[in-house]
Amino acid sequence: MAPGFWEYRMRKPDKTVLTQTAHVALGVLAMVAVMLIVYAVLGKLKPPVIFGSLYSGALGILNFFIMGMQVQGVADRMAERERSEDEIAELSMQMQRRMRLSYNIRMIVLFALLALGIAVFRFDALSSILAALFPSVVIRILQIAEAKRAPETKGSDNP
Repeated sequence: MAPGFWEYRMRKPDKTVLTQTAHVALGVLAMVAVMLIVYAVLGKLKPPVIFGSLYSGALGILNFFIMGMQVQGVADRMAERERSEDEIAELSMQMQRRMRLSYNIRMIVLFALLALGIAVFRFDALSSILAALFPSVVIRILQIAEAKRAPETKGSDNP
C-alpha cells in the first residue's frame, strides 16, 4: 500500500539531511554575523537590520531543509522496490517534475515571506535580501570544498 499524504510528508530526516542542513546553517550564521559587523562598523546597525537578516537567514535555512527532505523522499521512493527500466524512467520523470514544482513553490513562498518581512515588519530590505542569498553562497562554497576533497580521497586509496 502506498504511503498516505502525511506518512509520506512527515518522514524523519536522515543523517545526511541533518548534517548538510547544519553545515548550511553554520555558514549562513557566519555570513550574517559578518554582515552585522559590517553594518556596525558603518554605524548602520539597527533592530530592523538585525531582525531582517536573522529572519531571512532562518527562512533560507528552512528552505534548504525542506529541499533536503524532498530529495530524501525522492531517494526513498526510488529505492522502495525493484523496478523495470521503463518503470524507473517513468518514476524518474515524475520525481523530476515533483522536484521542479517543489522548487518553484518554495521560491514563491520564500519571496512572499521575505516581502512580508520587509513590508509588514519593516525589516531592512538590503540586509534581508542579502541574508536570503547566503544559503546559495554557502552551498556553492561547500560544493567547491567537497570537489577539492574528492581528488585527495581518491589519491589516498592507491599505494
